[in-house]
Amino acid sequence: QGDPIGVPTVQGDKLPEFTASDVLSTKLWQPRADRPPLGIDLACTKVAVDFQNISAGNADAVIRQSLEILREAINTDAVFLVLLDGHGERIDSIATAKGPFAQCRPEVLKGEPLESLPWIRSRLEHVRLLEIRDTVQVKPEQATDAERLAGLDIRSMLLIAFAVQGTVRGFLAFASSSPRDGWDVNLHLLLKLVGTSLACGLEKISLADRLADMQERQEMALPCANDGLWDYDAQTNHTWFSPRWKAMLGFAENDIITSPDWHRMVHPEDLARVSASMRDHIAGKTPMFESVHRLKHTDGEWRWVIGRACARTDDQGRLRRLIGVELDITERKLYEEALFREKESAQITLQSIGDG
Repeated sequence: QGDPIGVPTVQGDKLPEFTASDVLSTKLWQPRADRPPLGIDLACTKVAVDFQNISAGNADAVIRQSLEILREAINTDAVFLVLLDGHGERIDSIATAKGPFAQCRPEVLKGEPLESLPWIRSRLEHVRLLEIRDTVQVKPEQATDAERLAGLDIRSMLLIAFAVQGTVRGFLAFASSSPRDGWDVNLHLLLKLVGTSLACGLEKISLADRLADMQERQEMALPCANDGLWDYDAQTNHTWFSPRWKAMLGFAENDIITSPDWHRMVHPEDLARVSASMRDHIAGKTPMFESVHRLKHTDGEWRWVIGRACARTDDQGRLRRLIGVELDITERKLYEEALFREKESAQITLQSIGDG
């Protein structure tokens, strides 16, 4: 038998039998007063499958639901997902599911450097589990982390870290306002599955983003085949340069240039103007950055370029990506200057003849 929305009902004290379709159904996991207890095994299976199928479009909704499912199944005060910045040095964002009377406040950690949790930071490895049973009584090496967590009313915590493309990008954590003698061994094993599935899902999103970035770069590069192309990633502070750009300024094709000092490369007389134009574009005041300025060649000479760039920002207006092209116009600029000097010389000569 089933209820009106297709969820098996309890018969006496006997739990219903669920099919695979039941377990993966969204309806089964919606909060309902008459829903039977579903257990850790089913909850982790559901979450693992959803994490593997996550996409950029549904990521926020899937993560919110999954954290709530885990919190209810494990019966803990809070479950939270920490995502680190591109360098793995700062807590970039936190998604949290908390019980109605939970006192712990893990969301306060958002924006903090990972250095505030040195014990955790030193041990973050892909699908490695870390456990603190009581932040009031810990080992000496856990003291700094325990003090910070205790200040957030977290007395015990279990977490699993995950990596994306070989770099640790965050961790999934379970927190309680009370100390614990230990977290269930079965939960440890299930979290390995959940952590691996989350990493796979985020890896898929990352690969899709990289493909979109490559397509975006290619679309911009096609009409600029003879120009020097560069692509700046604000999250990693890394800049990619095309072989043409490197050759234009005297670099070898295999030279690694990840984050050049633009203040040294742009001519001092042009720097203030170029910087102001770039700031205006990133702020959305202009549709595109455009400038004629000088860049320093590796031989010490200054090369005139026409530079154009297009910024990509996130929903908060923060710079996410900057793609630019530069065309060397030094010869044209020198020709124009020479022509200007000739005209000036001719005018002076004609004026002298007229005065004579």
